[in-house]
Amino acid sequence: MIHCGATPLRHIAHSRNSGVARSLSDGDGRVFPSPATGRALTNEAFPKLMRELDINGTAHGMRTAFRSWAAEHGVSREVAEACLAHVVKGVEGAYQRSDLLAARAEVMQRWARYVSGKGA
Repeated sequence: MIHCGATPLRHIAHSRNSGVARSLSDGDGRVFPSPATGRALTNEAFPKLMRELDINGTAHGMRTAFRSWAAEHGVSREVAEACLAHVVKGVEGAYQRSDLLAARAEVMQRWARYVSGKGA
């Protein structure tokens, strides 16, 4: 399953002319392949990008900021947790099998507008 949370970031990367992100239409599921190998990025890739873009923070801090924003903007717990790719365990996880893709896409577009300064 493709983690939809990355999609708006792909658009931000394209707008910065980074050349790093690519379309999902090629079918391999990677939004941000390694420019050197074409394979999955290393754990250091995102922190390095944040430093290069002069973004003060950490990847975990950005996830925390998203989760707080989602709670403050009426995003359901289920959708917010799905956006973060958190796995629901127990009976709830056994019965809830939807990927909530449409809801996640809408929330991530709202988040993209928020972080880009274009509104909530």
